[in-house]
Amino acid sequence: MSHYEEYDDDEVTEEEEEEEEGSGSGEEESEDEEVEAAPVKRGRAKKFKDPNKPKRNMSAFFLYSQAYRSQVTQDNPEAKFGQIAKILSVQYKALPEKETKKWQQKAEKDKIRYQEEMKHYVEPPEAREAGGGKRKKQKKDPNMPKRNMSAFFLYSIEHRPRVKEENPDAKFGDIAKLISQEFKALTEKERKKYDKLAAQDKERYQSAMVTYKATN
Repeated sequence: MSHYEEYDDDEVTEEEEEEEEGSGSGEEESEDEEVEAAPVKRGRAKKFKDPNKPKRNMSAFFLYSQAYRSQVTQDNPEAKFGQIAKILSVQYKALPEKETKKWQQKAEKDKIRYQEEMKHYVEPPEAREAGGGKRKKQKKDPNMPKRNMSAFFLYSIEHRPRVKEENPDAKFGDIAKLISQEFKALTEKERKKYDKLAAQDKERYQSAMVTYKATN
């Protein structure tokens, strides 16, 4: 089964959409719009970020990572960003139970801190205006070809199970960030593999759309 048949656009998280944009997917989307008969902008308005909104709580692993990243970076000056994350993950898994509980307790305290702060947080009017309220989900034609994916998304699909296994305490959004770090740390040769797959998937989508429009 191919990558695009296994993945559903609805499963894409906001974090991954932002990371994909940062990986250069915007150019691909603009080209794809030329293929569609009646292009409807799929992009959403830029989110308003309230600087006063409480900072989200972090997992035990991320608190550990934040505390020791500078030390690991100093001890491994030639390691890339993604490799540093892997080293931290290995160190965290090797911690004795007593040490692991220490970080879990810190994570629990941070969770309580976030929940308490959110109780008193009032969303400013600008946030609602920028968001435009809840969007109604458009009904999808089940026969419409699945949209092509970027090199980052293809990498994410392939490596997400491994990253989740290596970071059992990481949250869904944290997993997306780790995958993004790894993708950005790829060598040019490693990156070409996913660029090639993305180009092939784009051709598949464009060809399928031509057939779809001719029969609908």
